Amino acid sequence: MESNASTEAIKGGLIVGLISIIISMIIYVVDVAIMVSLTFAFLSFALSIFLYSYLGKKYRNEHLEGFISFGDAFKFIFIAGLIGAILNGVFSIALFNFIDPELPEILTEQVIQDTESRLESFGVPSEDMDEALEKVEKDMAGQFSVGGILKGSWAWALGAAIIGLICGAIIKKKRPEFE
Repeated sequence: MESNASTEAIKGGLIVGLISIIISMIIYVVDVAIMVSLTFAFLSFALSIFLYSYLGKKYRNEHLEGFISFGDAFKFIFIAGLIGAILNGVFSIALFNFIDPELPEILTEQVIQDTESRLESFGVPSEDMDEALEKVEKDMAGQFSVGGILKGSWAWALGAAIIGLICGAIIKKKRPEFE
């Protein structure tokens, strides 16, 4: 991929990363419980697909005469996705460890409450529920620390790859053979 594509991908990743940070800050101010809701996770994923597809199509149309292979589209989105994820990771480290060090405890408690409600709605026996809630609490411990966030960075690359595959399929466009 040429340097122009890399530069545009980096710019795109910075844009999506900043949008993600702004949304996270708005939710932080409005209601932190939203941060750990499944609805928010799905909406964030859908918004990412939309934004990266938009940026990929814009790049394709402005720099590549309207045509891009799946491989080049994937690389473009993957680089942008990694940059966006890294920016969001740095923000998460700052938020959970410096801006509001009590937030991890609040979010952990919210996840436990949400899990308990779901288990109750499924009619899970109380001894099984207690065991499941202990596991959730154990799994959440340290997840918001600098080390915990960095340990989860493999998921950033995986997420960028998945978004790259989806958006690459959306924005690819072959040049007609007889043009």
